[in-house]
Amino acid sequence: MKSYIKTSLLITVTALFISCSSNNNIFGGNINTSNESSANKTEVANEETEITKTDGAIMGSVIAPNSEVSIVATNSEEKITGTTNDVGEFFITGFPEGNYTVKIKTEDSKLPEQTFENVKVKIGEVTALGTVTVASN
Repeated sequence: MKSYIKTSLLITVTALFISCSSNNNIFGGNINTSNESSANKTEVANEETEITKTDGAIMGSVIAPNSEVSIVATNSEEKITGTTNDVGEFFITGFPEGNYTVKIKTEDSKLPEQTFENVKVKIGEVTALGTVTVASN
């Protein structure tokens, strides 16, 4: 009985594999069944899957022991805020293209605020600030 089940399962899987591979859809193939060239089909597929980027991002990390950190990015029209995660990293999205002033500050008023002027953000790109250390003087 076990042999019969194994044989039936093997035949079913083989038939499914042959059926799928002849369609060539599951494996990402491109079968040309019309007079169109495959180059034209590739261009159409690329146009359909292309995603339009609408914003930029700023990322970095902050070393500020035992302190809550906030990041505020401003330009003449926008003010975007964010915070760091548990390990001090931040990734803030939603920036229209432009130059920003980025201020990194902690809840501890004794620690100095770090300011970055003219941080350029472009649509579809991530601007990296690197690692910022916030420590007392």
